[in-house]
Amino acid sequence: MAARKPAVRIATPRLRGQLDVYEVGPDGVEDEDRLTDVTLDEQDLSELVAKHVEISGARLNRCNLGGSDLEKLNLVDVVLDHCDLANARWSDAAGTRLAVTSSRLTGFAGPGMTLQHVAVRDSVLDFSSFRFAKFTKVEFTDCRLQNADFVSADLTGTVFRRCDLTAVEFSQSRAVGAVFVDCRWEGTKGIASLAGAQIANTSPIDTLAVTVAMASALDITLTDPADHPEE
Repeated sequence: MAARKPAVRIATPRLRGQLDVYEVGPDGVEDEDRLTDVTLDEQDLSELVAKHVEISGARLNRCNLGGSDLEKLNLVDVVLDHCDLANARWSDAAGTRLAVTSSRLTGFAGPGMTLQHVAVRDSVLDFSSFRFAKFTKVEFTDCRLQNADFVSADLTGTVFRRCDLTAVEFSQSRAVGAVFVDCRWEGTKGIASLAGAQIANTSPIDTLAVTVAMASALDITLTDPADHPEE
């Protein structure tokens, strides 16, 4: 029997014991601003537009970043808890040691993002887009990703655990060593691009959904033996 592959170890954000309370002023956040060792609670940053912002050693709790446009945002050692990132666009952003928990990312767009040591838990990412993004030691746990877009993303070694992947698009992605555990697969597209990944399902229904998706990708028609009687 082959040895069990060790679980991906994801480094957690490194935060100071005491963080400074930060209040966003009337001018909001401007290009190249740096927020370091701070905590933001229930801040309204919706529709914020800025470039090259750096946030490090920070905790954001129940903050609204919906509709924000933060090009080349850099996040290092950051916790996002119960935050709203719906319809935000963070193109070419980077995240290292990032934890996202119980947050809303519906319609979030992160084209070209680079994520390292990132854990996303109990969050909604329906219709999110990560085209051409690169994931290194990233894990999605108990997340809903219906209709998410991972076209041309590098998912090497990424873990999806108990995630809803209904109608997710994986075309042209790279997924060598990626792991999918007890996920839902109804209508998943581009599954042929997941060559080299591991899929483990406890539910026979989810296993069947994977089989159907694979058959569709290979243009194979699954039929019943009764449809082919002996002459």
